[in-house]
Amino acid sequence: MSIVIAILVELALLMVLIKGLRSRVRFISNYPELRRFYDYGLLGLSLVVLSKFVFMVLDLRDQGAIELTAQEIKRINSVGNSILLLAVAMLIFGWVRLIGVLIERYELIPVIEFEGEGTQEQLKPGLYLCTLQNCYPILRRLLTGRAGLIVSRSPPDVIRNTLKIEKTPVLWITRLRGEKTVEPTRLEYLLQTLVDFMKKTEYPKLIFIDGVEYLIIENGFAPVFKFLTTLKDYAMLHNTVIVVPVDEKSLDKRSLNLLRREFEGLKVKA
Repeated sequence: MSIVIAILVELALLMVLIKGLRSRVRFISNYPELRRFYDYGLLGLSLVVLSKFVFMVLDLRDQGAIELTAQEIKRINSVGNSILLLAVAMLIFGWVRLIGVLIERYELIPVIEFEGEGTQEQLKPGLYLCTLQNCYPILRRLLTGRAGLIVSRSPPDVIRNTLKIEKTPVLWITRLRGEKTVEPTRLEYLLQTLVDFMKKTEYPKLIFIDGVEYLIIENGFAPVFKFLTTLKDYAMLHNTVIVVPVDEKSLDKRSLNLLRREFEGLKVKA
């Protein structure tokens, strides 16, 4: 009976491994920064399958199907345990890599770079559309007295030079891989990052999201609209003002009307 159970367990693990191998390319294309975590996991699982196969020889011996000397049993045990130990090490390496990526990608510390009571135009928490030709001139004023986070299509160095900021975190929306970057198609990942930032402190916060038109091109209007409405709800709960520049000429009339109906326009002087 034990040999039957061992075979079933081995087959189950083998099926999981095959499924993991088939899904590897798709997973890595969606989550490139988790490549090492996934590969370590697959390698660990492969070694577990191999160790179970080695130990199955001992199960066959226990069932009387084969005969082994004491020396052979000792060697098989040694090989199986060594493989299993290596498998555990691979799985640990994978989880360490995962934790490192999560900390690196999500750790955005709220910092109030410009101390003060806030802007003269007091804004209640929520999401606002900025329809000015250039929203950057008012951004520094909005950052005064608020912990800021900037999400932009422009590289961080450009944003920092333009706004003369040093401490405020900047996320770059790009398909390039690097520190503090996020791919345009990963809206759920971006949403979780921004929500985590909002939850870190009850002090007033400002999130500036530039490049919504690019997000719409990459994802379609409906997913981006859902993304923004969800952000608005979290902003109202966590004392956050979110400003989203919108080029009205780049959107169709229906999309623009939906945005105007759901979100207020930013009423501040340029």
